[in-house]
Amino acid sequence: MLRRTFQLIPGVGPWKEKDLWARGIQTWDDFPGNGSVLGQKLDEGARGRLALAREALERRDLKGLAAMVPPREHWRLYPEFARDAVYFDIETDGKQEQAPTVVALFDDSGLRVFIQGRNMDELPEAMAERRLWVTFNGSCFDVPVLREYFGKRFPTPDAHIDLRFVCRRLGMGGGLKELEDKLGLGRPPHMKGVNGWDAVLLWRAYLARGDVEALRFLVEYNLYDSFQLRSLMDKAYNRALDDLNLDDEPRVPVFERGEVLYDVSRLIMELGPTERDLRVLERVRAQDRDLHQD
Repeated sequence: MLRRTFQLIPGVGPWKEKDLWARGIQTWDDFPGNGSVLGQKLDEGARGRLALAREALERRDLKGLAAMVPPREHWRLYPEFARDAVYFDIETDGKQEQAPTVVALFDDSGLRVFIQGRNMDELPEAMAERRLWVTFNGSCFDVPVLREYFGKRFPTPDAHIDLRFVCRRLGMGGGLKELEDKLGLGRPPHMKGVNGWDAVLLWRAYLARGDVEALRFLVEYNLYDSFQLRSLMDKAYNRALDDLNLDDEPRVPVFERGEVLYDVSRLIMELGPTERDLRVLERVRAQDRDLHQD
């Protein structure tokens, strides 16, 4: 799809791009080296721009390509750079100055979880390992929260695909859970109806009582928010090709979440209490003893 993208040429928008396709200029290599294509004013610049794009793709220069392709079309970068992608989601404490409590990452190496008070400080380095970020509403919420929290330590990706806006352009409105249900990506029964405010309550229960079961439930919820994005990205990409009537363009295989469910269970069960959690439990039990003695 990327090689069919002509909107990286200044002055070429969706309509002119479709006109080029209709005239048999399907890819960068089909663009004539001479003669009039877009008009004398645009042709010279177009050929230079396409040469730069070819060189950038050959170098695997995602940052350079993302700078040329309009942000609304960054979904077209996906197949070429899918192995560089990380899918992530955050939960916060719900306060006015929101701080991340749990962050789940999913990429080719598997699932990782970062928890406030445990390993959250390692998140910026983990995020910097991947050049392409995929989120749902992350450009409006997740990334600003993390950037405010970590400051200059927080990295900037070469490209960021926010699926909320990709899906909206495809007529697929609604929140992440609603879209999952519509696309056959629903969650297990015990996760049905769980929302962002529930995540805040689970975190508060964990902080107040050292409730590890509350933390485990919260982490499981957050993990689903991350790896489900892979399947949604695949489906949205294929839907976008359908929307453009590009029947001959290869579709990407949709990720099957069964591949990671064992890892979800393993990560959850590994979440035992920390020393701090045990001290919280000691205080709660002591308060309970004092109450009953009175």
